[in-house]
Amino acid sequence: MTSHLSASRPLLLRWGPLLALVIALGFPLGAPNAYWVDVGIGILTFGMLGLGLNLVVGYAGLLDLGYAAFYAIGAYTTAILSTAAHLSFWETLPFAIAFSAIAGVIVGYPTLRLRSDYLAIVTLGFGEIVRITATNLGFTGGPNGIYGIPPASIFGYQFVTENSQYYLALAFLLVVLFFTRHLARSRLGRAWLSLREDESASEAVGVPSVRVKLWAYVFGAIFGGFAGAFFAARLSAISPDSFTYTQSVNILIVVVLGGMASFPGVLLGAGVVVGLPEILRFISNWRLFVFALGLIALMLLRPQGLWPAASRAHDPFRNLGPPGDDEDGLARTRAPADPNAPALEVEGLRRRFGGVLAVDDVSFRVDRGQIVSIIGPNGAGKTTVFNCITGVTRPDAGKVELGGRSVRGMQPHDIVGAGLARTFQGIRLFKALPAFENVLVGMYTRQRAGILGSLLHTRSERREERESLRRTRAWLSFVGLEEIAGVKASELAYGDQRRLEIARALASEPDVLLLDEPAAGMNPSEKRDLMGLVRRIRGLGVTVVLIDHDMNLVMGVSDRVVVIDRGRKIAEGTPEEIQHNQQVVDAYLGSDGGDVDDEAVNTWPS
Repeated sequence: MTSHLSASRPLLLRWGPLLALVIALGFPLGAPNAYWVDVGIGILTFGMLGLGLNLVVGYAGLLDLGYAAFYAIGAYTTAILSTAAHLSFWETLPFAIAFSAIAGVIVGYPTLRLRSDYLAIVTLGFGEIVRITATNLGFTGGPNGIYGIPPASIFGYQFVTENSQYYLALAFLLVVLFFTRHLARSRLGRAWLSLREDESASEAVGVPSVRVKLWAYVFGAIFGGFAGAFFAARLSAISPDSFTYTQSVNILIVVVLGGMASFPGVLLGAGVVVGLPEILRFISNWRLFVFALGLIALMLLRPQGLWPAASRAHDPFRNLGPPGDDEDGLARTRAPADPNAPALEVEGLRRRFGGVLAVDDVSFRVDRGQIVSIIGPNGAGKTTVFNCITGVTRPDAGKVELGGRSVRGMQPHDIVGAGLARTFQGIRLFKALPAFENVLVGMYTRQRAGILGSLLHTRSERREERESLRRTRAWLSFVGLEEIAGVKASELAYGDQRRLEIARALASEPDVLLLDEPAAGMNPSEKRDLMGLVRRIRGLGVTVVLIDHDMNLVMGVSDRVVVIDRGRKIAEGTPEEIQHNQQVVDAYLGSDGGDVDDEAVNTWPS
């Protein structure tokens, strides 16, 4: 039974859109009366709104409870310009889109640094502000709204009948679907998904979180305003009562009920939210109660939505042809800014958390092509050093230079762009995304496709996407994961997740790679493979800085070792020198003196 369902889903995905389009085109012809055509227009309108909000909620993971505000801005812009300035519907449309986008920036930029409940409260307040403002201003018609809005027309033909308005709404929906799908499948769409999964990790692999979230908000506003302009021209009259908080909730229900980040799900959700109450009209006053119970039942039975988002790709490289010599192109070719400068230099680094001095005057230098390990007891401050270097934590004092260029105080995504990448002590993959998309997100700083290219899916954008997929295949092959590229990160074995995180970091083409306890949780065989992988990474021209507690790994791959204890550097030298440094032995084993043999050192820490 399972195999039959899995085989039928690709067939449904291939022919489903065409079948849905045929049904949509024929709906007015088969509808029993004009009333049901009007219901169909409502479904298409909510479909537009749901697709716009889906970018904000489903992809970027931002809870917006005031989305009807953009719907209102678009509607009022068209209404005012067509009645007061006597512009045609098509002439008002660019203004409706522009004003909605500006509103998205005004409310988005200062608030998108907020998270979760706070963002929801702000957007809820924004929605109410827009509605109350429209109620109290004279040029918006006050509580009575604006009447006499002329309909849309083309070459003298006016869209006034239900059938003509239905087909105009369908055309508008297809336009919104065209652009939202292109955005969702682009570099920007992957960035949104990474933010939804783990904002901190996304920023740390090169995604500028505030800017990317702002684009989600702006595009959501644009499509909301687009739908609002159509709504005003369709009804010829609007009032503040059409843009209440309830309307925002209904649009949100469309997205959640249908399936977040699912385009078929959003359209199906619009059909249920708008159509089902109309079907239940035969039970009069009980219809909304039954509708509410139905929604609860559907969410209990289908918590992921009526049509959950499908896996992004099971065989992402099927159209790329044979691998060939993909890995040959992974070697470093970028010339350093200052060839005489060390790859990484840290001097006088200090970071205090309250009364705890976590990092105290730490300094070290890493020359190009070296593998340097930082070791120390648990709680010594090693990961805090990494966090200060990568911008995750701002140091209180000290110098951090990458290839002779200071990166102290820069945002994490800018540091990645400058040529420094990292992995995390606790694995932080984007677990709902397949392995290949995790790597593609890591390429964000190296890709150059702009917003317009993503929106229009231009030839250059398609070419870059194809080349990025080719490099993704090469990086996954480099770490031994090419065969499971389409598997969700959450479904990978622990060791494979570790290797995938390394591949994602390498995808940004760093000059320096920081590995934070990559051997943690690995079995002896996996650790031996990791030693070989670290050496191969250096073979690509990448300088490696490593934190780990496994002394066999550290002593086996390192050119130099830096030892930190209680936030301070206590020793630095070759592996042989560190193995027999009495201060290091005391820090690890707490001994008061005496030598320790190599076998004991290889068990650090106990």
